[in-house]
Amino acid sequence: MKLGMHRKKLNKIRAAALVVLAAILCFAGCSTGQNSAGQGSTSQNSAGLHPEDMAALCYFRYEKDDSFDADMEIVEGRINALTDGNYLKEDTTLETPQGALDAVKFYVPKEVYGEYSLRDISRILISRPMNLWLCNDTSTGTWNNFTDQIALPRNAIESVEVLYGCPEHFNPMDYGIKLKEFNYLKITLTEEFCRENPQIWEWKQPNILQDIEEFEGYAHMRVYPDAENRCMIFTENEDRKGYCEPLYYAFTHEPLSDAFNLISFPVVEWESGEAVKGAGQIENTGFDTATMINEYEPEEVYVSDKNWEQTLQAVRERLDASGVPYALGRRPGVDRSIVIRMEKGLFTDSFLDYVISNVAIDLSACGETLREASSGIEASVQERSGKKVLALDMSALRKEAFNKLSANCMKKGGGRIVLTMNSNAVAYGYCDSMINDGKFVMDYNAINAENGFAGEMEWMADFWAAMISGTQIPTIYSSTPAVTLENKEQIYLNEEGEPCILEQYSIPRDNLYAEIKSELGDLEYARIGILTSGKPCLQFALPEGETRNEQIAAIMSKVFKRLEDEIFTYWFRLDFIDSNNMPQLMFLTRTPGSGSKMKIGYSMYYDSGFTEEDEAEIRKLLTEDESLANLITAE
Repeated sequence: MKLGMHRKKLNKIRAAALVVLAAILCFAGCSTGQNSAGQGSTSQNSAGLHPEDMAALCYFRYEKDDSFDADMEIVEGRINALTDGNYLKEDTTLETPQGALDAVKFYVPKEVYGEYSLRDISRILISRPMNLWLCNDTSTGTWNNFTDQIALPRNAIESVEVLYGCPEHFNPMDYGIKLKEFNYLKITLTEEFCRENPQIWEWKQPNILQDIEEFEGYAHMRVYPDAENRCMIFTENEDRKGYCEPLYYAFTHEPLSDAFNLISFPVVEWESGEAVKGAGQIENTGFDTATMINEYEPEEVYVSDKNWEQTLQAVRERLDASGVPYALGRRPGVDRSIVIRMEKGLFTDSFLDYVISNVAIDLSACGETLREASSGIEASVQERSGKKVLALDMSALRKEAFNKLSANCMKKGGGRIVLTMNSNAVAYGYCDSMINDGKFVMDYNAINAENGFAGEMEWMADFWAAMISGTQIPTIYSSTPAVTLENKEQIYLNEEGEPCILEQYSIPRDNLYAEIKSELGDLEYARIGILTSGKPCLQFALPEGETRNEQIAAIMSKVFKRLEDEIFTYWFRLDFIDSNNMPQLMFLTRTPGSGSKMKIGYSMYYDSGFTEEDEAEIRKLLTEDESLANLITAE
């Protein structure tokens, strides 16, 4: 794969990144603390409902203004329409270092969301403003391409009806709908709106979009035009059962003034007694500290009993290797689901992505990379100087390739042999260490560049060994996953088991900073940091004057040469920032791809202060730098 420069607008990336960063900072600044059931003001809208048997949806805002109560009335109206009045409401608070936040918790029956994501349903139908746009989907492939977006205010909707049957002049088979009769919405537009926007009746695939300006992404709904009656028809299908009533309410009421933050907690059946089989598995009632819960479901329609049992075994082995207590459960009525509850700790959020999938394993050194199957490596954990290290032993079939990789590295003066899993460096060792016929010790933790795995990160050595040499989630044809799990929900619980907000954990990066600084020497930079993805970010002041592009190229030339080993180990982001510390130009490096001998590649993003001509000039200057011949990949 060849990696070079590709122009993209930085302002969109930067804006999204800032919003996400703001959300992360808000979460990091809030401690746990929430009233337990019965401590708030609770109203019951349907007899015989009990909170312990229901899913929870908790809505709040970090800043409460005069619109809070009015907006909450709209939220409750949407909840009422979604549940047909079968819900419980509780006024509660979330305690934070800045003070208590007012919040409202709703309990809804599990039948409301069934096998779908409770959080996604709430975000689509409940928690966001639900401003509307009409648009045309002009896509011809997998991805939607929404064009001609036209605002659809509530006063442009003349009426909305919930009907059952089949709309007139509508053939369900033409649109892949198998049912002959179904629930649908008939949305009648005003004469004035239709007169001002006659083109909407010519669109091949009209859609209604929600909240297109929201950073979390919008919801889109395919509608079918009935020009004769000035109507757009929305039909329920397998993915959108029960949508008509809440959409009817939303389309006939004003949107929220702003979105609500959401905490969701689905109903879970936890394993107990003899079903608790993992070495580190405990009863759900055994936690006395803050925890996190993730729910996963297979993306496949059918999963055999044998494949599912092997999947559960692989998940248990990997969780056991972490040394972190955990509980397992499932969503009622969804047999092929896994709910994992664990103590909140170091790296928990990210490493769960490894628990539920097999990893792509790469061994790389000096620009040369080997893609390895887990069956080609035997991994074990050793102890050196009181720290754990990861020992690798290549299979007979793979020893020759590995020995060649290490020999080539030595010819180039030595350097790191890096173990990468799913594009993330997890461990490395130096090629001047002893290599014995396909055996090699990864004695550095690549997460923080420390020698060995120790302290709070000691468990990682055992975990990576389990990922490589333990039970694998079943595959077919030796490579294609037979069971692919998708993350459906995530929730944090405090010590009392109540949904809450937890402080984020920060991994110490002192050693990684020190390595980068030592290589930079006298090269001036503004800041070194670590992105939320774990990738290093190095920032420089944006040069000024007519020679700006030449200065940028000169800085990048020095960076690539001095950080060669680090860039081969980690993906880097290199920013040039203005006086307000805002990135105006960004380079993203790419380490070598699997099974190839490559040079370091990079992509380039920039704001409106740069042009395509600037990009071409910077690229040309880097390409012409002979000292970068072994580093830069040009198109």
